[in-house]
Amino acid sequence: MEGLPWWPKGIVQSHDESSIYTSWGTKPFHYPAEFTLEWWNNLDKTWGEWPKVENFEQIDEDRHGIWFDIGEFKALVIPIPTGKTASRLSRNPQLKAALKAHLQLPLAGCDKDGDHVLIYPKEEPVEVTAESLAGLHNALIDGGWGTPNDEYGWNSRLKKMEDTLKTRTLWRAPHNFNTIGIPRIELHGMRPVPLPLPDALLWSQDTNLPMIRQAIEHGVVMKWRDFISSKYWDDDVMRMATGGVAHHKYDLNIQSKAEAVAFGTECPEVDEYLKGVDRIQAKLGNMRLMKMGIPLAIFGLLGTFWLDRAGEFDNPSIGYWTFALIWIISSTLYTFSEPDWRQAL
Repeated sequence: MEGLPWWPKGIVQSHDESSIYTSWGTKPFHYPAEFTLEWWNNLDKTWGEWPKVENFEQIDEDRHGIWFDIGEFKALVIPIPTGKTASRLSRNPQLKAALKAHLQLPLAGCDKDGDHVLIYPKEEPVEVTAESLAGLHNALIDGGWGTPNDEYGWNSRLKKMEDTLKTRTLWRAPHNFNTIGIPRIELHGMRPVPLPLPDALLWSQDTNLPMIRQAIEHGVVMKWRDFISSKYWDDDVMRMATGGVAHHKYDLNIQSKAEAVAFGTECPEVDEYLKGVDRIQAKLGNMRLMKMGIPLAIFGLLGTFWLDRAGEFDNPSIGYWTFALIWIISSTLYTFSEPDWRQAL
């Protein structure tokens, strides 16, 4: 098993015929002694247009599982199921109707503790582009599948990952209300595939993640904005102080670190990035310090007003001007001290 790309050699402790035990938790395990027609024909709990197969040939393996040529179609066998996020896109009639024009959806599958086998059309899916990804996102929004800002869930997920990975980083963010969530759709091209195993082990809840995070993940965010309503990518969504691009990049790097640890690989660029997170947080700390002048100015203006009403000031304009100046200087320093969010891309 050690050399198989889907085997989590970095965290596995043991396994038996039905389960794999890792330092991050236990998952079901379904791996036959041999992939034969008898094994295929004995699969149960199938759904969709299950094809009749006379022979099949293994053509690839990746971190999701084993790919087979089964004649008219391709089959992905997932030995360690991670949920039903891929199959639900086809098995839910409303989701299927909304997304079939944008994704190469599975035609059929086998459910065994989650997606165990997925059947896809044989042709390769189209690549992820700004336009294709925006088409998917607009379909989710129009179909009512977008969900409101869930910064509590997003930050709780990050905390679980940080604690498990012992990254020695800590970054929570208040996200703008226009940062909306969408269902988890892991893409291989414009084809939905199962969630990565580390994701399923570290966060078992079905939490929708920010829509813009997926555009950042696939490196198309700048052009993606041309096809999406501007309210979902205005400055209050993108800027560092409101959990924008920089925080989503942090999330993606934590996910990459989890995959590297789980599969026993090196990720020097991610490790280098994580070492620099404290510098980003130092900038945020300086910004918050500069912003403290704003509440001071508000209290000062209110105090000046009440003392003026009480007849305690002969020349209250000095107080008004002083605290107004503090407000302006504090706001200006806060605004100009924030790095351009484009630097995080």
